[in-house]
Amino acid sequence: MALEYGSTKRAMMTFTVGALFGGVVAMLVVSSEVLMDGVNKPLPDDGLRRQSYIRTLQETVGDLTPQAGRDQGQGYFDTIEFQAMNKGKEKSRVRVLCWVLTDPENHDSKALPAYDTWASKCDRTLFITTKSHSFLPTVVLNVTEGRESLLQKSIHAFKHVYEHHLDEADWFLKADDDTYVIMENLRHFLSNKNPEEPVYYGFRFNSIRPDTKNGYMSGGAGYVLSREAVRRLVTQGMDDPRKCRLHSKAPEDLEIGRCLEKAGVLAGDSRDEEGRQTFHCLSLQDHVLGNLPEWLHRYSTYPVKSGPDCCSKHTISFHYTEPIMMYVLDFAIHHIRPYGQCDRKD
Repeated sequence: MALEYGSTKRAMMTFTVGALFGGVVAMLVVSSEVLMDGVNKPLPDDGLRRQSYIRTLQETVGDLTPQAGRDQGQGYFDTIEFQAMNKGKEKSRVRVLCWVLTDPENHDSKALPAYDTWASKCDRTLFITTKSHSFLPTVVLNVTEGRESLLQKSIHAFKHVYEHHLDEADWFLKADDDTYVIMENLRHFLSNKNPEEPVYYGFRFNSIRPDTKNGYMSGGAGYVLSREAVRRLVTQGMDDPRKCRLHSKAPEDLEIGRCLEKAGVLAGDSRDEEGRQTFHCLSLQDHVLGNLPEWLHRYSTYPVKSGPDCCSKHTISFHYTEPIMMYVLDFAIHHIRPYGQCDRKD
């Protein structure tokens, strides 16, 4: 009898929790879809019209208050309260330029959600593509779109950053349009590191080629280069065909890793003090639930875990993040906290 009652009680609790969670997610999904309907329309420049636009969105989505103007460093779900609490904290010490690989087909469906959430928190954001966009800050390249062009796009992106933006940041993050990055944690990770040292960080894979010893960083998880690493990559690597094979058919991240090594750039260790990963080459769901393919264990330089130990508490990135999850993650990370917990320096 007690067993039957316990089972019934657990079932009722499971149903209740599931219903509540489903309701919250549904609310976020609906709200995000409403926001997505409006992201293609540039916000009006006039202050009064802009405030009217914001009030309309507030009436539609309730507490999910968008930023006025969606300027650099502002995300769609940042409330005025949250702004005031964190004003100046993110960018006070570590300057990060983010460039994101995308293509015209994904401008609205993937690139905009990334820019609405994490990518607008960078000190400068560039979307590397082959066609301009009315809202996204794009760098338009004259290349053919496709996976075989990712290396060419990355090479052109690094050259563009070196020639036009090298002095605007200390660190330079490369990401995909389905990468989600927690910029606060990235800045925290980089805060005690020297941008004048030739080093880069990310999710590290073992070398699979005899001419590369230090491995390479997953492109999808995102990798971040110091200013000196970018300088060496362009001036000592890409200018020498013996170091960088600019027209290689190899995967983008593998070839960039080889090029960086030949240019004297070190592959750094981005794990936390407990050995947990901070950059993740699969989705949050995959890492938490343990849906990890065998090849990941085989090629990862460091042990890969699932469940509670999958991820550092100061995790930086996840790959394969669906557009709707960009909004859900951004909201949950920045606006939901267990009662009794507060900001700490660690």
